[in-house]
Amino acid sequence: MRSQFVDAKVLRSWMAVHPLRNLCWLALDYVTAILVIAATISFWSFSAGWGLHWIANLVVGFFAIILLGGVQHRLGLMGHEASHNMIHPNGILNDLIAEWFCFFPVFGTLTQYRAKHLSHHLHTNVPDKDPNLAGTRAKKLYDRFPMPRPSFIYNYYLKFFWPPFVLYNLLDLFRVITIGSGLSPIPEEGETSSDTKERKPKHFYQNATLFGIGYLCLFLVALRVGERFDSIPLFFAVAGGTYLVGLVGWLLLPEDWVRRPGGRLAYSPKLSALLRLTYYTLLFGTLAFVKVTTGIWAGGYFLLLWISALVYVFPYFMLLREIYQHANTDEGEITNSRIIYADPFTHWALLGYGNDLHLVHHIYPNIPHYRLRRAHSQLMEECPVYRDQAEEAYGTFSGGAGRQSLLDTLVREPRERGEEAAMPQLPPHAPHSGRTA
Repeated sequence: MRSQFVDAKVLRSWMAVHPLRNLCWLALDYVTAILVIAATISFWSFSAGWGLHWIANLVVGFFAIILLGGVQHRLGLMGHEASHNMIHPNGILNDLIAEWFCFFPVFGTLTQYRAKHLSHHLHTNVPDKDPNLAGTRAKKLYDRFPMPRPSFIYNYYLKFFWPPFVLYNLLDLFRVITIGSGLSPIPEEGETSSDTKERKPKHFYQNATLFGIGYLCLFLVALRVGERFDSIPLFFAVAGGTYLVGLVGWLLLPEDWVRRPGGRLAYSPKLSALLRLTYYTLLFGTLAFVKVTTGIWAGGYFLLLWISALVYVFPYFMLLREIYQHANTDEGEITNSRIIYADPFTHWALLGYGNDLHLVHHIYPNIPHYRLRRAHSQLMEECPVYRDQAEEAYGTFSGGAGRQSLLDTLVREPRERGEEAAMPQLPPHAPHSGRTA
């Protein structure tokens, strides 16, 4: 076996997880969201008194939704870290933090995402095996690369203002990380992802999904009833009673109804279902309680700001990030992604938590995001194969100083497959050993 390009002892030290770092970053994302929401609501409340035109409210709301979409995407990126067990070294705490603070806020699940992402790492950019390509809109879009620069600007930037384009992407996202398609998102033995898509849905998935939707509808009706009482104790009695009904239903729920093949958790899927039910109970209950006690329509602001960003901006950012990371690349171990030195906003909203160094993550997926830059630098210094093949992009539109920009990498003809195949590969590694799920 060839020696590692990175010393094994150094590699092990880079793989150590320091949870305080991630928790601080996660807290900062939540503080950002709270400040954006508070500032926007305050502006809307006082703008008329300041004599501002109503269009000012639309402009402020638009930028607030963009920023909140960036926060939501960052939560998803931190959830990606959790899918590799890199938020916390304790598996149970890792999954609890990820579900409660990363996936539930965007109406997703760690188990569904983890199953899909595992297959993506195993079969990066391989047609009919990589779930990011098989049977989704992304594959149709990837097939169009290399793409002329004007076409890219039209198809990926200007189309943001064409709602059907973004909402179609939302359906893909909703199917993958929220309720799934009723199928395991990864192929079973001997089948491709296309076969997986054609497999008939299993009835117990539909039952579990219907149970969750039915409970939430019942709880929302109960909250509406509770709001009509001029009594906080009665409000809590109605809300709490409805939650108890849901809890009884959860206790009676067969374990098989919530099992998700391929998406392992550190605790049972049934417990995950209870946590999800409890999270949305607390979320919607809190919004209703704010209205009962203050008269502020918190649910309306939640819809206008958080849900609007979730429906429109979040899926767009996810799609754009996937394109930036994998479009116009191939299946090679060092050529299936790229290194991107982006502008501050793109780095924050789309490529945070190490996603600007996505190539290194695919080579060593057990290295936490805060050490990927050091790993990239060392590979560039000590590994000629990596230095020769790794693709770096500087800026989005212009790289400056004769360097290629991100758009340059998306419009050029990719390296010939035979040429890449003739080059030596990195030594064998275990991308899904250790902490990686």
